[in-house]
Amino acid sequence: MPPMNNISKYILLLMLPLLAAAFSTAGNPAAKAKINSAAKVSSAGHLQCPDPIRQKARYYYLEGLRKQMEEDPASAYEYYKRAAAIDPSYAEAASAYGTQRLAADIDTLQTRTELARSLSLMRPFVDRFPDEYNEALYYAYVAARIDSIKEAIRIFERTADRRPDLSSTLVHLSEAYMADGNIDKALDALSRYEVIEGHNPQITIKKISYHLARRDTVGALSETTSLVDYNPAEPAFRILKGNMYEMTGNPDSTFYYYSEAERLNPDYGAAKLALANYYRQQGDSVKYDAKTYEALLSEDFDLGQKVGMLEEYLQILLNDRQNTARGDHLFSVLREQYPHEPQVLDLAARYSAAKGNFDEACEEIGYAIDLAPSEEKYRGQLMTYQMAGDHPENAMTTYREMERHLTPSRNMMVLYASAAQMAEDYDTAIDAYRDIIRDMAPTLPLDTLLTPATIPASIQYDDLIRLSQIFTSIGDCFYGDKKLDQAFHAYDNALTLYPDNTLALNNYAYFLSENGGDLDRAAEMSLKSLDGENSTNPTYLDTYAWILHKKGDNAEARKYQASAIEEAAKEENEHSELYDHYGDILAAEGDNTEALKAYEKALELEPDNKDIVQKIKSLKNAKK
Repeated sequence: MPPMNNISKYILLLMLPLLAAAFSTAGNPAAKAKINSAAKVSSAGHLQCPDPIRQKARYYYLEGLRKQMEEDPASAYEYYKRAAAIDPSYAEAASAYGTQRLAADIDTLQTRTELARSLSLMRPFVDRFPDEYNEALYYAYVAARIDSIKEAIRIFERTADRRPDLSSTLVHLSEAYMADGNIDKALDALSRYEVIEGHNPQITIKKISYHLARRDTVGALSETTSLVDYNPAEPAFRILKGNMYEMTGNPDSTFYYYSEAERLNPDYGAAKLALANYYRQQGDSVKYDAKTYEALLSEDFDLGQKVGMLEEYLQILLNDRQNTARGDHLFSVLREQYPHEPQVLDLAARYSAAKGNFDEACEEIGYAIDLAPSEEKYRGQLMTYQMAGDHPENAMTTYREMERHLTPSRNMMVLYASAAQMAEDYDTAIDAYRDIIRDMAPTLPLDTLLTPATIPASIQYDDLIRLSQIFTSIGDCFYGDKKLDQAFHAYDNALTLYPDNTLALNNYAYFLSENGGDLDRAAEMSLKSLDGENSTNPTYLDTYAWILHKKGDNAEARKYQASAIEEAAKEENEHSELYDHYGDILAAEGDNTEALKAYEKALELEPDNKDIVQKIKSLKNAKK
């Protein structure tokens, strides 16, 4: 069964209020099982307790009841606890204590072990007095929550048998059966509920979900048919039946039921969205756009839903490389409805950025910032667009302006440091990265080579990875500033913090090879960077091939460089250096014909590269 797509999710969102009309007998058993004093006093009467221990325990138990009636749960908890400690066989006291433990706002009591202990305190009462159904249902509900599914089923089954009038028990029993993986029994429990209460749309929806859980589209379709028959005038049920036919690959029936839903209610937004989805699947872009346009005009959807709907539409256009003018047209609908909504301006900016119009994106997100000046994420997006548009200095200005109004988050600090690095303002970037390290790990040494012993044990694993990434960026800054010793020092620290930092391994290896460093160590680091998911990373393949070339192993280097070019082509991320390196490797092997082709491709990607021009001339002169 194919997964339901995002548009179908919007349809269901709109349908849920119609389908989820509350039915009073199927509420949360935890809410129903508030053990009131009257029930407890009544159940306490089951025991005759002339012995002094029980009498003493009963005194504390009754005091607990009184405090509970006075809405003093803390005192009630202590009295119940005392009663249960004095007479552990006193089922009422133990149950009250267990129930209070579950409700107590104390973290240590909410661990799985302590929740199970609370449950065990309640069990004797539940088994001794099976007709106290509030306590029984609460107990079963908690058992299900802590994965004691078999115990929950035992109590739900018992209560359903003893109290058939409590039909809601069957709903909870069906959920427990599902958690236990028994779909047949889950469906049977819901059918038993329907025998008692009659047809109920919410129960039918639950049955549909159970059928779909085992990929039984025939059973799910049968249930949707019963919904349509139950209320032929409800368009939501027609849409649901259309969804079922879509899952079974029956486009004609899908279209019929979506169209019927729109016929029943011509203004129904979910029907228009369903039809838009249908037309998209059929490749009819004109009707797809038309129905999406109508859905955006519908008053059934709020702003957030419309933004999400349009965002999905625009993403489809971009992914399929279609004419974005269609998206511009639909955007006008939202702009006319919500001309001053930051959410709409934010989406407009992201759409412009996705199309590569970064100046336009900056202008649109700027309007959003004017309307919501305290929304940090909009300022972060502005910085991102400015950097993508090759204006990192503007991003730095944006950050400094933001500092006058907001306290920047760590993510914004990283963005600022990255902008400074991109602007080649290395001193500012390094200072910013150091500030981030101080913010994350105040006691971590900054100016010495790190060792495992100097790394504070309090630093979490995820933060070790982040700190390693920051030291890598510091190393890149120092290298850009031609401070090689400090750069290599920073890379060493990055790898001490996280030895599997592939970017640090790659950069360190490449820069070592370019500056007369230890080629064996460089090759070892570079090969390590190619482990696992990075085995096809074109940048890392290029680095390893280049180091092999430097070591004189050109035959092996040629294989890796060819792979780097192949992977870059797949990613549509080819660049001049890949072919330049390939040309050098091929020339070193004496394959001047292929080397010339590689250099010409490199020059095509970077026409102003004089070094490549000279290499081409040299090879051509050598042929004469």
